[in-house]
Amino acid sequence: MAIRVRLGQDEVQVEPGGSAQIVALVRNEGDAPDQVALEVEGIDAEWCAIPIPSFVVAPGEEVQERILIRPPRSTESRAGTYPILVRARSLENGGTGVAQASLTIRPYSMLTLEIAPKRAVASPWRKRVPYELMISNFGNAEQTVQLHASDPEDELVFELERERTLLAPGETQSVLLHAQPRRLPLLANPALFSFTATARSVEDPLRSTSVQAQLERRGLISPLVLGFLLTLGLLFALWAYTRPLPVEIAEFTAHPAQITAGATTTLSWVVRNADKVLIEPGVGEFDPNKTRSVPVQPQTTTTYRLIARNRYGEQMREVVVIVQNAPEPPPPVISKFYAEPPQIKRGESVLLRWEVQNATELILTPPGGIKLDPAMPGYEHRPSRTTEYELIARNAAGKSVSKKVRVEVIDPSQAQILSFTAQPENIVVGESVILRWELFNAVRAEIDQGIGRIDPKQGEVTATPTATTTYTLTAYDSEGRPVQAKLTVRVETTSEPPSDGMP
Repeated sequence: MAIRVRLGQDEVQVEPGGSAQIVALVRNEGDAPDQVALEVEGIDAEWCAIPIPSFVVAPGEEVQERILIRPPRSTESRAGTYPILVRARSLENGGTGVAQASLTIRPYSMLTLEIAPKRAVASPWRKRVPYELMISNFGNAEQTVQLHASDPEDELVFELERERTLLAPGETQSVLLHAQPRRLPLLANPALFSFTATARSVEDPLRSTSVQAQLERRGLISPLVLGFLLTLGLLFALWAYTRPLPVEIAEFTAHPAQITAGATTTLSWVVRNADKVLIEPGVGEFDPNKTRSVPVQPQTTTTYRLIARNRYGEQMREVVVIVQNAPEPPPPVISKFYAEPPQIKRGESVLLRWEVQNATELILTPPGGIKLDPAMPGYEHRPSRTTEYELIARNAAGKSVSKKVRVEVIDPSQAQILSFTAQPENIVVGESVILRWELFNAVRAEIDQGIGRIDPKQGEVTATPTATTTYTLTAYDSEGRPVQAKLTVRVETTSEPPSDGMP
């Protein structure tokens, strides 16, 4: 027996974290059914998923199977081109067929940047402050990284240990960054400056990462000035606390303002000088300093009222949320439900496939009414006897539709037809042909077309067909289970020219 395999494409490209598909076409060039297993060599086995790793191929049949390639999105999925082999191996006689393709892993960039410490202090005694930048390459290709630091106020001066560095996939490097204030007055209040350090890929300038840190500048200040400022601050705070402040509602909105039944909208507000806010009907009371929005789920069109209060009074504002009835979901449809193959031998598996629309849930019986994801392409099962499967599809509203398919399970015969030949296979009317056979494990055998019972081991018989004839040999094992083989003898007619009486 001979197994041949070819691929639907010679090259496959995929980005780590994504998936690609290779179509393998397996053909049985032998004269008997064969159980074939698919294998992929040349890449990590965890990258491959074969939905149906082994299957039966009839003589002369070509079966199409899918091979899914899913490299993980990690540094181990290095960018590059890898040769792969797809091998179809016969489980009956060990014969194999091999096809080759190339898998190209596309490069991707993922840079991270960290800084330590997040905050440091500069003073007249410590002007130049060190920070440590840690750059990591979590992509799958080498990256040349350009480093840069800046502050929006332009109050700091930066010095990098090196401005450019090369990172291998998965590598982390540390670079020293020094920051220094441009001015360090002796008499000054502490000032906090934020700055940003950026790492940008030279190969892909759109890929960058940044991190923020702070530098506090401290100067010298006298206790007298400090005491005066504290006293002034206390007086200002007392005045601010005791002066009457009216409540003000700057904003009260619903987003979205129009929803369907069962959906949620968010009420948001901005109030000033309020001690608490109350939202009616039935939403509740909130502290405006802690909560500024709340989700609600009205069942009908509702007018919400926001009441803001303090010890000097209150204000109110309203917003309307319009609720529309939700549209009924479309009914579920099972466009296809079939078995591959519809007839199997005992102990073999069958793949149940389907195509459904508008379904949120699938139920398959047997086995046991299991629930399946409608996105699944199929389900493999090994029935012990002839079984009728029922697929039920339901939508979000609970409406359902069902479809059935029957799978016939047969017991294979123990008898085998090792050979059944005709010599010759093409004859002229009036000539004879010799039919020969060789059987194994047969207790009874016969040939149709009037030949009848034959030796259940081996033998030959002469036949003289008058027209093209197909002979069927049927062999039975001890349980009476049949196995058949057919051959066709072609008979040609001859037309001789009429005789004119001359020798």
